[in-house]
Amino acid sequence: MGKMPNLRPTGPVNGKRHLIVVLVLGFLIQLTALGFGRFAYTALLPGMKTDLGLTNTHMGFFQVAILTGYLLFAYITSAFVKRWGMASTINLSVAVVGLAMIALGFVSSFPLLLLLAFWVGAGAVGSYIPLIPLLIGWSSRKRSGGAIGIALSGTGVGILLTGYVASFLLIRYGPVGWRCAWIVLGSATLLVAMAGGFLLREKGGGGDETKGDGGDDALLSLLYRDPNLRAIMAVYLLVGFGYIIYGTFIVAYAVEEIRISMREAGLIWSVFGLFSVIGCIFWGLVSDRLGRKIVTVAALLLLCGSVLLAVLWKEKTGLFLSGGLFAFTFNGVITLIAAMFGDQIPMSKIDRFFGVATLVHGLAQAVGVAIAGWLKDLTATFVVPFVLSALIIGVCPLFLIPMREKGKR
Repeated sequence: MGKMPNLRPTGPVNGKRHLIVVLVLGFLIQLTALGFGRFAYTALLPGMKTDLGLTNTHMGFFQVAILTGYLLFAYITSAFVKRWGMASTINLSVAVVGLAMIALGFVSSFPLLLLLAFWVGAGAVGSYIPLIPLLIGWSSRKRSGGAIGIALSGTGVGILLTGYVASFLLIRYGPVGWRCAWIVLGSATLLVAMAGGFLLREKGGGGDETKGDGGDDALLSLLYRDPNLRAIMAVYLLVGFGYIIYGTFIVAYAVEEIRISMREAGLIWSVFGLFSVIGCIFWGLVSDRLGRKIVTVAALLLLCGSVLLAVLWKEKTGLFLSGGLFAFTFNGVITLIAAMFGDQIPMSKIDRFFGVATLVHGLAQAVGVAIAGWLKDLTATFVVPFVLSALIIGVCPLFLIPMREKGKR
């Protein structure tokens, strides 16, 4: 199989003007492929379950299929980047998410649902991993935090839009509303892929800057030589383990232990989406001015505090403050870690390294959720898992404090 043809214009491009185009496209890619693709399932689950007569076990496997595609392609996406370049890989991945989502609106067979869910996860991560080095290439390493933050904020907007679109279509079309929602959201995702096919390109017009020795041996050698990378990787792993505990169980904690209504608990999701959008942009831009390390340490401490707040202030006000602060800092931490990887890793290896890091991060999430669920069953309270979450996140700054930032100004 040869290299995919480059259908984008190859003439000279105004750098600053095209950076704006890339930022807008990056935002829309995250909004659709991640915000719609990864998280629409949460809003559409009740309708799918009722209409298709599925069990909770069935729907759990659906989520497992998405996660399997996400983790598997986190590891192998760099192979596609090496062959086709970043922009083509991103556009193809977004198109895969869009087509899979549209198809989900037409099928009823559970094995087909699982297969399509797998491709939603695979396309989502395939659009995310190459986007980070592409943004760094257009914005420069010095200003990459703001660029990455603007693009990643699209995921939060996607989560908010998914809730509104799903609610509207479910009310309007009743039992088959979930099918309409998959089709509408998938069509929007496919439109973004088409726009990317015409407008998204790497700086210099090709993907050559991403090519190089990206093999596992080279990555291990890079980790062995660079203590900064080991520190960032450790933080990415621990953050994945810690934050997913709170993110998964906060609504259940609100209903079961704080005794607020389901409607009020649902508002936490809206608060989460809104504040995560603001946090992505804020932390990325601030780190461009003040430096990655000090800003990331501050964000991690606030993230730890947000989890503890839910445990120490067991009232509705404390819970909403906790949720808002958590959302504001958690997506900011992810943005900052991505920017730190970009600061430390040669451009030829960023996509490969970030793919492996994303795999490690995802596996840590799976372990974190499993242990948290076990602790909840063992102790009959979410307080213990939340305290564990805060402790794990709270030790992360200790890994970063000894770091020396490259190119520290």
